[in-house]
Amino acid sequence: MGLILVVVCAITAVLISIVAARFRNAALTRITAAQGVQENAYITLGSIEQYVQIRGEDRRNPVILWLHGGPGFPLTYMTGHYQTELEHDYTIAVWEQRGCGRTLYHNPDASNPTVDQLLSDLDELVDYLRKRFDRRTIILVGQSWGTVLATDYIHRHPRKIAAYIGVGQITDFLSGKILAAQQAEDRAHVKGNSRDAAELGRGIERLRATKRLEQLDVKMLERMIIISMKYLRNTAEMSGLQQMWTAFTSPQMRWMDMKWFLFASNTKNIIESQRNLVDYMYFRHRIEDLKCRYPMPVCFIQGDSDWITPTPMVRDYYATVVAERKEMVVIQSAGHTPFLDHPQRFCAAVKEFLTDCQCGASQAASR
Repeated sequence: MGLILVVVCAITAVLISIVAARFRNAALTRITAAQGVQENAYITLGSIEQYVQIRGEDRRNPVILWLHGGPGFPLTYMTGHYQTELEHDYTIAVWEQRGCGRTLYHNPDASNPTVDQLLSDLDELVDYLRKRFDRRTIILVGQSWGTVLATDYIHRHPRKIAAYIGVGQITDFLSGKILAAQQAEDRAHVKGNSRDAAELGRGIERLRATKRLEQLDVKMLERMIIISMKYLRNTAEMSGLQQMWTAFTSPQMRWMDMKWFLFASNTKNIIESQRNLVDYMYFRHRIEDLKCRYPMPVCFIQGDSDWITPTPMVRDYYATVVAERKEMVVIQSAGHTPFLDHPQRFCAAVKEFLTDCQCGASQAASR
């Protein structure tokens, strides 16, 4: 009975701490400015209602549209952790794409979308934001998978985008997985772990021979990633436990967010539910196939320890980019999600770039 009582008391204390933190965070992130906007809305895109969070302290500010990673891995409930400092100067829309998260639970039949569907939805959303906030152009931020969607979009509709920021920029996703495994294999050899090195070597050869999604050995891939991260992960990155605490104490977190997070954390689930998008990201998207010339300012923000979208590969691509203004920022002691690892450094990098390229009030539309 004594042990049970201790466990019950401990659980109760944790729950009380979470509830208290949620109330505190709600107060800290609440937008009260007269010209502010704080919405969690469903907007009709592609004939279905899709979830979009919109926040900012002044509706007259430039608009940023954030495209989440995955495919199918929105972190909208975490925005209070990493984007608050940007909300003073920008109105930020975060969209949960067709086929995942709150959008999927609102439209259970709209699963396994295609890239063309998402690009069409995205264009409608861009036009909605431009019209609503009276902007000629908006700023596009892509994170991981979102960079695939963003780069495809801006080469189709360049006149609607004032600037592009790629966070964890995908260049060649499959090659990136191989490069990360090779780096981990080298480090395993240095540490004298021949077993891990041999397993990574076998995985690399199998991945090189994989040419389409049907051939992908998911269990092998998961094992490669787990072993690779053992050698490549920076200890300064936000841990899984820290992410859980940040999520649970967010006033934006709801049961459906937790439910989707648990579902999407399983690689097999993502591949089955986002099959068309995963196939495109792994086997058909190559950023070098797009034009390297961008008709708007471009910035890449990488963690120095990002081996999901390896920073060396992004550096190589950045060297080929031609734009009216370009910048690459590498955040130290950060991984694939530098906005979670070091939100203040991330926000400072975004604001500095956008200020330098003058993506401000002058971008307002003259209708």
